[in-house]
Amino acid sequence: MQDIEFHWQGFINPFLKLGWCQWIGAVIFLWGWIHQHLCHAILGSLREHAGKVDGYVIPRGDWFEIVSSPHYLAEIVIYSGMVFASGGADLTIWLLFGFVVSNLVFAAAETHRWYLQKFDNYPSNRVAIIPFLC
Repeated sequence: MQDIEFHWQGFINPFLKLGWCQWIGAVIFLWGWIHQHLCHAILGSLREHAGKVDGYVIPRGDWFEIVSSPHYLAEIVIYSGMVFASGGADLTIWLLFGFVVSNLVFAAAETHRWYLQKFDNYPSNRVAIIPFLC
């Protein structure tokens, strides 16, 4: 049986060539990805607690304490990481980012409006998607 050789230098070398924009963009991307995963886990766990008559529960925890649609906010953070990693010089990624942000802000505003109509005790300090703005 022939031994399989693995050359670490060939694996690591592309990472050494990354600039600071790519590293910071990757950190921003991972931060958004982790929070998006946590928010989806919180939303998934609501089914266990939906023993009420109408089956709806106010989500709590993580970014749900400040915004109504934190999974959308996390998606915007993910895309902003990609914009940052690109160096911000590519028009196409800016157009993509603008489309994603406008689409998610609209969807979050509708979701926030639904929460306010559905729950009389919905937290008044929560905004739709962008903390301290909207």
